[in-house]
Amino acid sequence: MDVDVSPRYFLSKRITTILNMVAMVCFISFLVSCAQVAQQKKEKAMNEDLLSASFPTEKEGWACGRWGTVLHTTDGGKTWTLQSSGTENTLVSIHFVDTQNGWAVGEEGTILHTADGGKTWEKQKNPVPFYLMKVYFVTPLKGWIVGERTHILSTVDGGKTWNIQFKDEDFILKSVSFCDEIHGWAVGEYGFIYHTKDGGVTWQKQAGHFDISETTGGVEGGNFLFDVTAVDPQTVWAVGIDGYVIRTVDGGKTWKEVKTDAPKAQLFCVASNRAGTVLIGGNGTFLISADNGKTWKNPTFEPPIIYGWLYGIARRGSSEFVAVGWDGSIYLSDSKNPLSSSWHRVKM
Repeated sequence: MDVDVSPRYFLSKRITTILNMVAMVCFISFLVSCAQVAQQKKEKAMNEDLLSASFPTEKEGWACGRWGTVLHTTDGGKTWTLQSSGTENTLVSIHFVDTQNGWAVGEEGTILHTADGGKTWEKQKNPVPFYLMKVYFVTPLKGWIVGERTHILSTVDGGKTWNIQFKDEDFILKSVSFCDEIHGWAVGEYGFIYHTKDGGVTWQKQAGHFDISETTGGVEGGNFLFDVTAVDPQTVWAVGIDGYVIRTVDGGKTWKEVKTDAPKAQLFCVASNRAGTVLIGGNGTFLISADNGKTWKNPTFEPPIIYGWLYGIARRGSSEFVAVGWDGSIYLSDSKNPLSSSWHRVKM
């Protein structure tokens, strides 16, 4: 058998070897580049603005925000991992009724549901194309969503079907909260407040107004409300624009402003428990009361939030809370008494 030992043969083999090595280096560089891009995307996602949080148990919780960000913790918020929501739409609100069943809603009418603790998220069909602002469930089957054009959506089958339960004038409802399966409140622009005492079969307007001045042609209306929390069938808190805080202790028959001495900042979120603790967060502001709003304190935040904002507060367990906001901020209270402790930001 003849063997080619010509210079051309050896040159060809050497060129082939070099080309293979170049291809291998390019392939490895490509993999490294992909890994770097993936890491950069992950780091960016972990620092997106967070708008809502939900803790069905003391240890396990979720947070959501811009660009479809969903974060998950199993140690009470000390560490967080990124979950794939399958969307890049902003998710404004997230709510879990247990460690498996959760919903997230937001931009372009997005409704997402998970039945496996966020390992997979699936889109649910929305009967309206409006921006959705808040989701709240009282059981794994029964829940509500509020959004643009004063729409309230409801489901009794876990979101397999969503129906328009209520609609009114062309304003935005920003939040909804239920204290049990039948008593709930929805709030929004121009101070509009709607209440149900039959699980959403009927909704009645309790407050809010909007008019055009005949003299100036300008808008005249109630104070914008950003969030609401229902403590029990009689006690409900709501917060809004310019440091506005209101409360009812008679189921909404009357709403009275609560003075907190807070600056005229936007107040985006409010949370409470039946022990009389009330927490309010907003633009550079955080307030806590341990006596149902008679007195208020400003806890210490490390680092400070004076140039930032907090948009969501979630109750964790019976007495602890978590607050989320700008640039992926997640703050935890340092003890089971959030009034007397400082709050520290979680390092992502």
